[in-house]
Amino acid sequence: MSEQQHEHFPMHSHQHSHEFSNEQPDPAIFSETHSLVFLEKVSSEKIQQALTLWVEEIRDWAKGNAYLVGHIKIFVEGQENLWLSSTGGNINIKYSPEWSEWFTDKVSPSVTAIIFGTTKETLGEVAQVRLQACLDYL
Repeated sequence: MSEQQHEHFPMHSHQHSHEFSNEQPDPAIFSETHSLVFLEKVSSEKIQQALTLWVEEIRDWAKGNAYLVGHIKIFVEGQENLWLSSTGGNINIKYSPEWSEWFTDKVSPSVTAIIFGTTKETLGEVAQVRLQACLDYL
């Protein structure tokens, strides 16, 4: 028995190997809560500016290193509350009704950054240094 070949359709042997991995690299996660006590009362506006700066710096650092921002979030707990969040674009800001008129000598910000493409150690170092710099602004 012989194989029949067609002139217009030569026989080829192609091996296609498609390897799909369901394994995604784990994101680096930085998450801390701080209790801040100030020597004098600080305006909510100044607190918001300092923490917004931190979100911007982490977002811009991630983008500058071609990392993917999963989420950056801050929740400030006190007599009044503030929420900041970004997934790499604009920063969403929400606050409780009296936030804009509030002055305080203590707050508890909880900060979290989830970034893909870096290590937990690198993110932790960058996030802590930049958080301290932003809090020094207060």
